[in-house]
Amino acid sequence: IQARNAIRGWIRAALPLGSGDDVGQSYLHSMVETFIMSLYERGHGAYGEGGGKGSYYYTKRYAIGSGLNSPNLDFLPLVNIEDDDVAGVVEEKGKEHLWRSSSNGTETHTSSLDEFVIGQLLAKDFVEALERNDKAVPLPSMGWQGSYQSVTFLSHNSASSTALGCGALDFVHASGGQLYQAMKTILLNRVYEGRAGITHLTRVIRAAFIASFLRDVGLTKLELPDDKASGNVSQEGISDLVQSKPPFVVCIEEMIKKKAVSHPIFTRALRVMGGPIHEAYLRGNLVDIGRNNLDGRQARKLVTPEGFPNSYVRGASGLYLRLGAHVESADGSAPSNSTASQSAAAVKGTHLHVIAEPVIPDGGTAFGGPVTLRVIENEGQCREFVKTIPEDGSRADWGPILLHNRSVSTVKKQQAASGITDTSTSTATGGSAAADSAGAGTAVNNSTTAFSKDLLHKGGFQALELIRITNITPLLWVRLDPHGLYNGRLNIMQQDACYAEQLFHDGDAIGQVEAVRALAERPLKIQGTPKITNVHDVPIAELPVRVLGDCLRGSVALHSDLPHNPAIRSQAALAIAQWQNNKAPESRHVVGGTSWLGLDLLMQYFKERYYCNGNVLPVNFRRIVLHKHIAGGASGGDTTSDGGYQYLDALSEKDERENAIEFADEIEIEEDEEYRVRAACVTAIASIRAKDGTPPSVIEFLEDVLVSGDKAAVGSLLLHHEEDKLKRKQSRSLRDMTHRRLVGPNDDDVSNLPYVSLSLVAEALLALCYVNARPQSDFDPTTGRPIQVKTEHPIAPLMKSCRSWLDWDLERERIRTEANGGNLSGVGDACNTNIAPCAITALCHMTLLKQCTTTVVGNSDLTKDGDFASGSKRKSGVDELDESSTAQFYINIFDDRRVAKADAVRAAAAQAVACICCAADRNDTPNTEPMGLLLSLEFMLDRILESTTPPGLRLTLALLMMDACTGKICSLQRVGSFAGQGRLCGQGARFTNGPLGSSCGGDNGSSMLLTVADSTLPAANAVNDGARRGLRALKDTCKEGINQTQARVARFASRLWRTMNGEAVTSGASPSNGGGICAHDSQLRCQLVALWQWIWPRHCYQVMRSQSWHAVEGTPQYYAMGMDQVIKTTVEERDAAALDDQALTELGKAVEDEIDKQKWRGEMASEAYSNCKKEDMTVVGQPLPLVKKDEAWRLGGWVASTSQQRRAQGADGGSAVTKIRLLVSKSTGTA
Repeated sequence: IQARNAIRGWIRAALPLGSGDDVGQSYLHSMVETFIMSLYERGHGAYGEGGGKGSYYYTKRYAIGSGLNSPNLDFLPLVNIEDDDVAGVVEEKGKEHLWRSSSNGTETHTSSLDEFVIGQLLAKDFVEALERNDKAVPLPSMGWQGSYQSVTFLSHNSASSTALGCGALDFVHASGGQLYQAMKTILLNRVYEGRAGITHLTRVIRAAFIASFLRDVGLTKLELPDDKASGNVSQEGISDLVQSKPPFVVCIEEMIKKKAVSHPIFTRALRVMGGPIHEAYLRGNLVDIGRNNLDGRQARKLVTPEGFPNSYVRGASGLYLRLGAHVESADGSAPSNSTASQSAAAVKGTHLHVIAEPVIPDGGTAFGGPVTLRVIENEGQCREFVKTIPEDGSRADWGPILLHNRSVSTVKKQQAASGITDTSTSTATGGSAAADSAGAGTAVNNSTTAFSKDLLHKGGFQALELIRITNITPLLWVRLDPHGLYNGRLNIMQQDACYAEQLFHDGDAIGQVEAVRALAERPLKIQGTPKITNVHDVPIAELPVRVLGDCLRGSVALHSDLPHNPAIRSQAALAIAQWQNNKAPESRHVVGGTSWLGLDLLMQYFKERYYCNGNVLPVNFRRIVLHKHIAGGASGGDTTSDGGYQYLDALSEKDERENAIEFADEIEIEEDEEYRVRAACVTAIASIRAKDGTPPSVIEFLEDVLVSGDKAAVGSLLLHHEEDKLKRKQSRSLRDMTHRRLVGPNDDDVSNLPYVSLSLVAEALLALCYVNARPQSDFDPTTGRPIQVKTEHPIAPLMKSCRSWLDWDLERERIRTEANGGNLSGVGDACNTNIAPCAITALCHMTLLKQCTTTVVGNSDLTKDGDFASGSKRKSGVDELDESSTAQFYINIFDDRRVAKADAVRAAAAQAVACICCAADRNDTPNTEPMGLLLSLEFMLDRILESTTPPGLRLTLALLMMDACTGKICSLQRVGSFAGQGRLCGQGARFTNGPLGSSCGGDNGSSMLLTVADSTLPAANAVNDGARRGLRALKDTCKEGINQTQARVARFASRLWRTMNGEAVTSGASPSNGGGICAHDSQLRCQLVALWQWIWPRHCYQVMRSQSWHAVEGTPQYYAMGMDQVIKTTVEERDAAALDDQALTELGKAVEDEIDKQKWRGEMASEAYSNCKKEDMTVVGQPLPLVKKDEAWRLGGWVASTSQQRRAQGADGGSAVTKIRLLVSKSTGTA
């Protein structure tokens, strides 16, 4: 982080941005910063590829191929001016990663490239979730609960602080600003690299820095050596045609001439550098299209999409596109059933028909242009086609495409595998353990179940081999836009078997994650199904989750395919939970059958890895690797083979382990990333629901996990005699400095020291927020009404464990504070603050859940007047769990001055205070004022105004105030999501998409975890009910006069107004002469302005009513009502405000103009459709209507939302479905 901050400061100092009359903060600085950091992530990985030399997890075989030696940076070093013979070479991207191999990582190690591209995908999940929640044209104003001053999504205009003063930063979005800019530029970098090529993008960024340096030293142009600048001279002395300047020189001189870098200059430089080869991908407008720009030919408003780069920098949405892929013979019949008919079909041809349908949401942007369609056929043939996405949002027919290879399977094999005929079973292509036995399939078919108790197929089949039998076409899979030219949301309607092949064989990690998310929604209710119902006694409907289970379990379930790396397997665990929630049973008490198949697969993984004799084993973060030098063989840097490396724990026999240790030349310790899969598995299990709540087995599992975490894990991976042998080998190796040692001569052996995995405990605690359990109920025989049985609440044991972990971590923090009392630096303390924030979040959530699902109301510490009860000591006889249900408990944690608590702990405590206070008003009690929301807002504003509060915590508290007013504070759990040690893109994706992450756009297993209702999230529903009542009280128009509560609202509004206007507000709410906290903190100011606009979009009527009391100023009643603390405006202040308004008139016009441009950008697609719409919307090539952002869309189900709306409009194809050749009557599962 410190290195990134240094890079950010260097970029802003060395790269000036131009334009003096525009408003906004340019994205170029953030984009350059993101690009430079992406080079590091490509070479070293997000977690460090191989580690640093001398570090504990240093692994030579990975470190040798990291950094500048990484194959991901093979384009470096890069010359600025290319020779003529290489100037026209087309840059191919992604070919070397077409197929999965060991270069993607191992079962316990993720390669740096996979980490990098998955980070890009998670960033897209984060940004797309922010954008899709706007009702119409997305503006970073009330849609994201940000300030109207933010102006635009991501401004490509640049504003000089010299010209505008410090107020230029006020146009940074409060919740989006730097955070949104950082995430958005990750997506932009992928688009720029895909369209211009990473080499050309690198040269343009170099040119920008060189131009800045040359301008600073007074040069006006770049002088090249004679052999580069002059033309060739013939022997006769006649000069040939003077060579044109190289593109690199042209770009530098243009930037020197303009004296700065701006959006148009940067884009033109990219086009010049890319040349004609990339021209089609870099085409677009550089000037914003306004509402008054007309098309000269038709005298209509100009509604053509802006294209690159405006549509990507400031577009109102990303690309959404549905793709249908269907295989059939040339005569329109189903694929062949026999060998003879296959030969005949080969003559006629088997065709792939592809229909593309762009989806433009209401307020979104239309995208069009060339795109790559990749088709992978059987036997490994790969072809790429350049197709065109229509700019008008109409359907496009991209077929037919002739397929050349034979089918993966046949109908005869399907029937044999399903037991329809007596023909001996044939195994799937690719082989299996049962391939040599013709009777293996018959034996399985005659058994009562196809799987053993450890959920492995009795016939030895992998799930991939089973699902492959259902594919009777030559197509393996189809991918659209694999190079990221659009980086949009793409949904491909292809077979389940195609996604399974893509998951196990596509070398791109993004393609693998896309396949995982698609399989989580399969089988779809409307997709064509094969004529058979099972394959080797396995129902076809179960095959998608079986494939995901094999991906998660890795080598335990695989024998003919490489296991996936931990990053992909973590996504598979979350996808299994999504699949289970999509197929959730009606009752949480359902047992037997396959109702809990997804849960069983997750539990089986955990039992295989972390259970022993019914106890949960501790986590080891390391693996011992033995290396034997191979003469003339693979080197240590060769990651495509084992290179003589072998994991010690992969050897099960005692003699094998001893011999391996004896003959090993080197012994290394490698980080075991299995803990990442474990954390994802715990989250997935906790998120599984039935229609009526969490199953009891999940609660029991979470209890075991939390109790086991209380034991200190010991890092020994060896038997006693093996450890002695290793130490003797280490002592001998100390004399040979050429070999890597397990420990150094002056190091302590820390391999066997006990430790507690804080991050894993924190993940398990945060997972408790997704539990939904209710106590057992019975019926009163006299009244027939349900009554609760007097037993302990199901989550009570979880609450006790959570409270124990909280007390333990707070005590550790106290000890650290005393130990660091000498320096009080606080440096590095953030790594120790995982558990307490997650424990506070989970404890507060479960406390509210217990109160909402029982008839006994928890203790409230709100007095009759809406204040907190005095006293922080525990009352005698009060249980710890009852104490945690009071707001005062969390206030004491926040205000404890004896311990220097981390910002995350204090933020979690403030979040809990807001939840408890709002939930206290959940019931509409007569003659009771809802004071909870006001009380929590006052509490957080008081802490913001404290001089000792850090700036980061102040902004977090302001965001929590907005969350409380918008119904997000309990459902999204901001502090718990961002308090972990993961990457920002992953934390943001979890915050916006829920614990199970994003979906493929159809059936969304995360929707029930994001839908706030009494049946899905009782605690969040109670908090929102109370916040809703409190918000109505804040917006009261005071028609019947003003009372004490309304006067209190006026005082709070006065303090908020003075604070956000830069005045120094004391505890008495009266301004002082000095500047306030917002005078130098524009981020905080924007967020408080957004809060004001959300609560009082027009006027604060309480303040207006209170100002009418100034006529009786000085009376006892005036002071009793606190009217002396309400803001009032003098004549001098009105005159000064009028002068300010006059001085800022031009700036205000610029702001309004920018906002109007952004609104028109979101209305262009709707205007274009109204100009050319026709009655028959089923015709291919006819523009389709825009899709409204309904509830399904906002929850991520954009495919389901589109299907429902277009079916209602008659735009889903109707009788024209035959154009796609989906012959339902002859369905064979190939749709």
